[in-house]
Amino acid sequence: MISLTTKNNGRFGIPTALILLLVFSSWGPVASADDGVDSEARPEYVPRGTWTTSFDDFIPSTGKPYILFEEDQPVYSATGYLKQAWWAEGSPGAEEASMRQTSGRAAKACNRHLEGDTTTVPGYGGGTVGVTVERATNSVAFMVQDGLSLSSTVLSNWESDWDNTIYPILTTYFGKDQGNGIPEPPDVDGNCQIQVAIISGDGAYGTGGYFNPGLAQYREIIFVDHADASLSWSKVILAHELQHLLHNAADSQENLWIDEGAADMAAYLCFGASSTLTGHSNAWTQDSGISVRWWNQRIADYGGGFIFLLWMADHLGGGPAIRQLVANTQTGAAGILTLAQTPPHTAGFILGTTF
Repeated sequence: MISLTTKNNGRFGIPTALILLLVFSSWGPVASADDGVDSEARPEYVPRGTWTTSFDDFIPSTGKPYILFEEDQPVYSATGYLKQAWWAEGSPGAEEASMRQTSGRAAKACNRHLEGDTTTVPGYGGGTVGVTVERATNSVAFMVQDGLSLSSTVLSNWESDWDNTIYPILTTYFGKDQGNGIPEPPDVDGNCQIQVAIISGDGAYGTGGYFNPGLAQYREIIFVDHADASLSWSKVILAHELQHLLHNAADSQENLWIDEGAADMAAYLCFGASSTLTGHSNAWTQDSGISVRWWNQRIADYGGGFIFLLWMADHLGGGPAIRQLVANTQTGAAGILTLAQTPPHTAGFILGTTF
């Protein structure tokens, strides 16, 4: 069993024995095809217009459980499901999204949403729903589906957490230099804000939120199920899904074991450890023969990816190291090897040449 500690002077307390387990397991042979899914494989890119998919085949319990929910029942992210479905269709719109990424802050005046603005967003079950901006800052617009309400207390807490913790930390670790000399999100829609759409989903303790990569060519948006928005620790949905948005903007084809590990890491960086996160980590340490590269959506897969990413941040240069990994369009082991051999100048040491 392991105990995660919070960062101390930019370093994270992870036992040396655990580091050795990670290194040796990643050197080990990949499991047989009957044991999981080859996380290094990717369908050929197919240029196409708007991509949508149904949630009919999504079973929330097969999604990624958010790590800081200390509720009786878990709440899940649907992003992994959407990402795999999007890849299976050839990643429609990925090239267009990449070409349209600009820094609204550097290239043009921002056309920010204001409180009271109305627009439409894709609904959970298909079609579109109307939303109204209930709270807005320079970097985010919280939009609530028409006919629903969210308490001012929740909105105020989210606004404070976003501006003071979530946005500055996650852009430091996962943002991309869009030509402005600083790490930040993309801005394909020109409003310089992330849209957070709080809409009706599948009810409480199911799908808590998601990022849809098929919308990235048009807008920067993440979704939260209205039924889960008022639960304690709901702010972790914001951190988790913002990481997915930022990671997708820099490298939309990154393997899930890295992307989901980074999403757990994002919540940890913002809000610290929890019993759920420790459980994810211990699920891997208790069965460390599982390759961190072999994805089968087991709890151990999430835990191994999280620990590995956290260890790399600790030993290879913190935020700059993770940004370098995220910005590198090499996927999976190739990106890890490049970072290990050429870490930022702030890194403590260089690793070897074999993953």
